[in-house]
Amino acid sequence: MTPISLHLLILLSSALTSIATTAYPSIPGTDSTIDCGLSGEVEIPVPIRREVYGNGRIFDISHRYTTDMPSWESKDGVGQFLWLPKSMKNGSLANNSEMKLPTHTGTHLDAPGHVIDRYFDAGFDVDTLDLEVLNGPALLVDVPRDKNITAEVMESLKIPKGVRRVLFRTLNTDRRLMFKKEFDTSYVGFMKDGAEWLVKNTDIKLIGIDYLSVAAFDDLIPSHIVFLEGREIILVEGLKLDDIQPGIYSVHCLPLRKTMALGCGVDQDKTTSSSSVTRYSTSSVTTMVRTMNNNKLLLLVCAGMLTLCILSSAAVAYGNGKIFDITHKITSELPTFGSKNGLGKFIWLVSSIKNGSMANVSEFKLGTHTGTHVDAPSHFFQEYYEKGFDVTTLSLQTLNGPALVVDVPRNKNITAEVMKSLNIPRGVHRVLFKTLNTDRRLMHKKEFASDFTGFKKDGAQWLVDNTDIKLVGIDYLSVSAYVDAAPTHHIFLKKREIVLVEGLNLDGIKPGEYTVHCLPLRMVGADGCPTRCILTA
Repeated sequence: MTPISLHLLILLSSALTSIATTAYPSIPGTDSTIDCGLSGEVEIPVPIRREVYGNGRIFDISHRYTTDMPSWESKDGVGQFLWLPKSMKNGSLANNSEMKLPTHTGTHLDAPGHVIDRYFDAGFDVDTLDLEVLNGPALLVDVPRDKNITAEVMESLKIPKGVRRVLFRTLNTDRRLMFKKEFDTSYVGFMKDGAEWLVKNTDIKLIGIDYLSVAAFDDLIPSHIVFLEGREIILVEGLKLDDIQPGIYSVHCLPLRKTMALGCGVDQDKTTSSSSVTRYSTSSVTTMVRTMNNNKLLLLVCAGMLTLCILSSAAVAYGNGKIFDITHKITSELPTFGSKNGLGKFIWLVSSIKNGSMANVSEFKLGTHTGTHVDAPSHFFQEYYEKGFDVTTLSLQTLNGPALVVDVPRNKNITAEVMKSLNIPRGVHRVLFKTLNTDRRLMHKKEFASDFTGFKKDGAQWLVDNTDIKLVGIDYLSVSAYVDAAPTHHIFLKKREIVLVEGLNLDGIKPGEYTVHCLPLRMVGADGCPTRCILTA
């Protein structure tokens, strides 16, 4: 991309954000404060799915999940991955989608158990990956075209010591391979000698690349083993690096905490010996890139898929308390809305090294409102569902930024009176509400509890009328109290200005000011989606 075309991209983003500043962007010229056509008097606007936000401050570098997305060694692409088992058209209270995908679909990351079976048996899944490695300064480099990444190429890039995270943009981006549904074995990746040179001569601990595998097809397993044997390097694959200039950025990568409890264990860092848990090895990823002020800041948020149950009574802290993980792990006993039996089995091992496959590969099936997740306007509005206001239309500016954690008075739903008593000042745009749900550990009990704490209709209306809040987070499966589920959601979602994040893990999180990073998978057509959320102090 030439400098002038980058300038035009930033100008386009600036024009859009000056017109549509709400959480759910509308088309240029559409007033986001109107009734949105639900009364039948005004036409509903067409949703925008942006790649750039905030006058060029945020660039989304994750690929959207579509039926034509390439899939490993397939000519036909991913195919159908989303279904609507509960539909408002068929009389349901809300639209509730269900998704089924292999765990290496689209932008994703690999864990050591993907290609090394003893690590799979020991439980080294995506939930054991270090958030400190997944978040921090990064370098984006252009690889010489028409070459795989060999030792010679690595040496020519002259990546200095001290650089720990590198994203490699290759001929794959020029050829737009991630936009072609037929898998292409001629993609550019690391040869074994290139992987060995990187391990021996650099400090790199995070490697990102722009196709489905970091390793060249001819050196697929050898290169992966070189990278993953030491359990110190994290691989992020399938990045969308179109239009991103080489340079220094800041990367944030947040794999979803999906688990299947075949055993039980505790959280480990990379120096810990084997756990007793068998976990699945890989994860799909949602990513984004950010530039802020005069410095380039690349925000890569990876919403990974599929891990196993680890016992943890509080939000996990990394980096001496600088990063708090506020996402619940998805396990077979995670509560689901209206069910006594919990989630149940949701993940399968479709390829196994023990059975002769080159790698361990899982497949999962989940409702889009499972665990820690977001709601889109299409969840409770059929008109928005038909127009396409899905999770890919949610604003990354709203989902990332300064946030306030507040303690809600116990034994009360969130009414107008409660909202007023919290004294949340004007100018606060993101609030996470810690309630009695956390004290009761409701998200750790598989039977759904209809007496959870949530917003009553008058509390939602008070928030809309008297605050500047655009992100509302809560610590159970619905932001709305059970008796007011539809009316409260309607108030929050009608104007497409507020993003709802539900099922947060606020155990051990003290009230106060933080920075929140939250990003759902880019599921085109989905009325909700699991997400990974963190707080930074």
